[in-house]
Amino acid sequence: MYPLVLILRYLTPIILILLFFLPRPALSRFITSAEEFSSAKDVTFSWTHARSRSLKILLEYRDTDNTWRRVNLGSGFLVSPDGLFVTAYHVMKYCLEAQKGSSGLSVKINCSTARPGVRYVAENDDREFQIDIISYLKEADSTNGKERHTPDEIIKQRDFVIAKLKAETTSSFSFWKLRDFDQASIDVSNPGADFQLTPLLPPKRVFITGFPKDHDFVISAGFLNLTEKNRRGYFAADLKVYTTPYLESQGVAIDTQWGMRIENHMSGGAVVDASGYVVGLVVNGNHNTAGILSIENILSTFFSRAGNPEAHPAVLLNPTDTPLYLKRQALQ
Repeated sequence: MYPLVLILRYLTPIILILLFFLPRPALSRFITSAEEFSSAKDVTFSWTHARSRSLKILLEYRDTDNTWRRVNLGSGFLVSPDGLFVTAYHVMKYCLEAQKGSSGLSVKINCSTARPGVRYVAENDDREFQIDIISYLKEADSTNGKERHTPDEIIKQRDFVIAKLKAETTSSFSFWKLRDFDQASIDVSNPGADFQLTPLLPPKRVFITGFPKDHDFVISAGFLNLTEKNRRGYFAADLKVYTTPYLESQGVAIDTQWGMRIENHMSGGAVVDASGYVVGLVVNGNHNTAGILSIENILSTFFSRAGNPEAHPAVLLNPTDTPLYLKRQALQ
């Protein structure tokens, strides 16, 4: 293995904090059209596929003049044909205001009625749906009630929820594939465990989908280049952590622009690889650096491979068709 450019154990945490809170001017741009995305090489999904599997999460609120107004809060992504989806806890926090001191598994919180004067709507393919929250953690475990987070907090917190579109039982949605994984590769038994960031070997090419402020649907393309041993999450950091010989050995261009562009309201969007498998959920970022929680982290928290034989699987893992069931026991 070729030596790495940086001694990451000591330098990366400090540098990442600076990248998040004092970012450089934007170095990358969004892909904003099907025509532009069609030039992406070796990608198995289309712009239309990506958009149809993505959600725009809107908040409607009653203003002081008794008029209902609407704002964009974030993004989400579908993982089953019946409308099950993943998004960030902080995107749905107004629906969970009364539950922030508790966790819930396989519940049903109607985000149109949970809080007076506030209701959520999800847009998908020019259709609108009400939202039910299905599984969530305490606020303290998800965001700790904070608006901004350090890289350390991003990895240690579980800023995600499972929700579902309220749709007709005959509805069928396009959804992202979930890859089967070795359960030993992810450890969520101690989500707050300290860690050291290390280079992701090899760097992973991904696409982040979402609906940023003042934009329609966009895709951000780039590479994940940092992780930690428990694989709770990743960073697409504006850092050069690989030597030229190593990049050449992996077929990665030596002039690759590191880091990925993220803007407000892309939180909750899918991070997918070129084969259309979900890699994770974007929860934080700026013009050049993205913080991502792994899909294994999400699935291990809210789903189980063991379920009632008569129960209907919530999702299927590919290519093994392994069923996952929503957990029902209380979280401690």
